[in-house]
Parts: sequence; structure tokens; C-alpha cells
Amino acid sequence: MKRAHALIGAALSGMLLVSACSESGEVATSDPQGTPASHEAKAEQRGGNFEDFTHALPIAQYEYTAAQERLIAGAKDALTRDCMRRFSLDYRPADAGTPESSASSDRRYGISDLQEAKRYGYHLAPSRQTMPVPSTDPSYPVLYGAISTFDGKDVPKGGCRAEAVRTWEKKRPTTKAADVAREIAATGYHKSLSDPAVLKVTKQWASCMRAAGFSFSSPLAAPQDFDLDTPAASEKERKAAVADVSCKIRTKLLDTWLHAESSIQRADIKANKGRLAELSAEHAEVAEFARSTGSALSKAQTSNGG
Repeated sequence: MKRAHALIGAALSGMLLVSACSESGEVATSDPQGTPASHEAKAEQRGGNFEDFTHALPIAQYEYTAAQERLIAGAKDALTRDCMRRFSLDYRPADAGTPESSASSDRRYGISDLQEAKRYGYHLAPSRQTMPVPSTDPSYPVLYGAISTFDGKDVPKGGCRAEAVRTWEKKRPTTKAADVAREIAATGYHKSLSDPAVLKVTKQWASCMRAAGFSFSSPLAAPQDFDLDTPAASEKERKAAVADVSCKIRTKLLDTWLHAESSIQRADIKANKGRLAELSAEHAEVAEFARSTGSALSKAQTSNGG
């Protein structure tokens, strides 16, 4: 069960994603053009679904909007392209809309997808490996720093992509307001663990699991009984995971937990409106800086014959 705690950590990792947050009203965010975006729309923008509990929480309203993220990605791509041009190499960024990383559903409250449980148990679904850069591509060593020199010039540490990220992080506007959003996300989750409604429904879930032949104190403890380092889940693990999700559905644990944590977050958000407003202003400033960075580099490259 070496990776059990890692999976629980993965369930909580969404809390830390709010270091990138955006301004909103009480219930909706806006893109740079001012178009409101609902929780459902935000989940769809990120390739999520109704089981994306992390991005259904109130604090997720303070993430960067999809439009702002595209501007930031564009600025990093422009910085990467600028570096590659120093070596007379082209750079074509991957499609920003292509899904990546794990194909697993959100696990903030433990496993939640029945089909996933049937196929993989508590194991994570295979990662989506999209648009890999072939090693035969002549630009690959410079892009990712596989070599130290190219055409008589020093290649940046980690390659042009790493240099672009370093340049972006160094130059972009920033404040410490994101720390407030991270704290709200983290403390809200931990407070929810002792919420009376969550404790009650957890007992109901445990009772349901016992009836199915499994003895677990909570959904977060269930994966710890299995070795998640194995290539595939055992039959027992799959049965336990299926019972886990089925009992969550029967007891409405997921909805109850989401409601409880959302209530906690809303109170914390109300108490920190000023700092979160700073974060919103920062995101607008970062997005505008990204826009100007990408535009300036593109103009420079065009004027230089690029």
C-alpha cells in the first residue's frame, strides 16, 4: 500500500491549484471579456465533469479563467520560440486544448467513478500521453536541454522550455494574495473532516461497506488496504472500490461532503474578500502582461524575418 497516501494526496492536490485564481462574484467567474462562467462551464473548460469536486468548490471561482490561462500559455510559448530562434530552430507548441496527465476522476473525497472502480480498483487510470515529442526531432535536445551546446552556442539549463518558464516566473507580476486562496482550500478541507454532517454520512458509508463485506473507517482509509504499486488491481481491490463508490451513491456521501466543505469555504471567502480582490487584480495584471509579452515577441520575430 505504498501509494495509498500518495493517492490521498492526489485527492487533496486540487486544493493547491488555487495558486492560480480569478475574480468572481458570489457565484460566477468572468473571462477577460466579462462573460460569466458557471461551475459547470469551468469544469468543462478544464476537461472535467460532474465528478470534478475540486473545481465545483467556491474557492475554484478564484482560479485563472480559461481565457487567462491561454494567454499565459501563449506567453510561455512565445518565450520558448524566442529562445529556439537563437539556435535557428522552429518551435511549434502542442495543442493547448489537448487533455493531459491522469485520466482518473477527481478523488478529493476518494474514488467516485463507478466504471473506473470496476476497471482499475483504487489504482489510478492510465495517464493520457498526448502529443509526445519524438526523440528524432532535431529541435528536441535544445527544447528540453538534452545537450549542453548546439551550433557552437550554450543551451540553457533544462532547454529552451525551462528557460521560458524561468523567465516568465521571474518577470510576471505577483503578490502573496494566492497564499490566502491556498489556505482557504486547505483549511476548508480539513475542517470538513469534522463537520457533523460529514461524520454522520461517513458512518452510514462505513455501515454500507460492512454489509458488502468490507471494514473501513472512512473513504480515505479504504485504499490503504491494497498495494497500489502493482501493475493492476486485484479482484478483491476492484470489488472493494465498486462497493466504495456504490455506498457513496447510496448514502449521498459525495454531495453531502461537497456541500459541507462549500459552506466552510464560503464563510472563509467572505472573511477574506479584500485579499481575494487583490488576487483577482493580480490575475488581470498577469493576463495583460502575458498578452503584451506574447505580442511583443511575435512582433519582434516578424520584424526580424521570423
